Amino acid sequence: MRKHGLTVDNLLAVDLVTADGEPMRVDAETEPELLWGLRGGGGNFGIATALEYRLHPVGPMVLGGPVFWRLEDAPKVLGVLRDYASEAPDELGITLAMTLAPPAPFLPAQRYGTPVLGLVLVWSGELEAGRRAVAPLLGAAPPIAELVRPVPYLTIQSMLDGGAPHGRHYYWRSHRLPGLSDAVIDTFVDPVGAITSPFSQVNGWAMGGAVSRADPEATAVGEREVGFDISFAAAWLPTDPEPDRHVAWARDGWEALRPHSSGVYVNFISDEGEAGVETAYGHRLKRLTALKDRWDPANVFRMNANIPPSPAGRR
Repeated sequence: MRKHGLTVDNLLAVDLVTADGEPMRVDAETEPELLWGLRGGGGNFGIATALEYRLHPVGPMVLGGPVFWRLEDAPKVLGVLRDYASEAPDELGITLAMTLAPPAPFLPAQRYGTPVLGLVLVWSGELEAGRRAVAPLLGAAPPIAELVRPVPYLTIQSMLDGGAPHGRHYYWRSHRLPGLSDAVIDTFVDPVGAITSPFSQVNGWAMGGAVSRADPEATAVGEREVGFDISFAAAWLPTDPEPDRHVAWARDGWEALRPHSSGVYVNFISDEGEAGVETAYGHRLKRLTALKDRWDPANVFRMNANIPPSPAGRR
């Protein structure tokens, strides 16, 4: 992401079926405005049956894997991350997660079930340069486990799949944060100590790089500022007798962090409804509504982060 931008930054064309059931090809030559809307507007304008992308070579080997620290060391590690992420090379992708340590063989047994901070680092450039690039983060505090190794890129792609298996119930709320002040760090680290499920976590992504250098008006995604996306992601088994406590945990963490928020990435909208859509798109919503009026005035495509047609556009 930091090296080559968001997926929609590399979307060149879409084969689309419209609300009227008509197939069409959308690209910069035929329907540039609709392509703009599809690059971030989700499924609001039609059903995509084919996508054409600009591709970039990555790998086949990258330097990547997780690093874990005690939660007590999270403020120190995240303080280093705060200062380093904005100037880190584009080749370095950084994901963070705070959860209860799973009973995994690479973690000390005495840590199972205790809160931990994990960073997943992925370096997509020359491997030796990658070792130098990850060193500031690895040295932030003594880790309890470190698995950054040369691995196939495809392994990285599926490495975290086990954390969100089909069949569990999920609920999340998210914020975009311009930075990680000490107060912000305390605000989203504290809820980890009160986590209500071993499957829940606070996770996040370091933005910047190619994502933040893209013209913010080139797509419908939203703002492109350097910063972090942080989500409170609750998960529980369908047999859990008290699911509301997990939802409340995510909502409470999100509310506590809201004074520090600069918005929300549209893919991470949950059940905020129209308010979430307005927060994600900002002034772009007017332009997206005009597209909705033209291509889906009956709001056929509404089971999503919905952009409703204007009253004048409905029919």
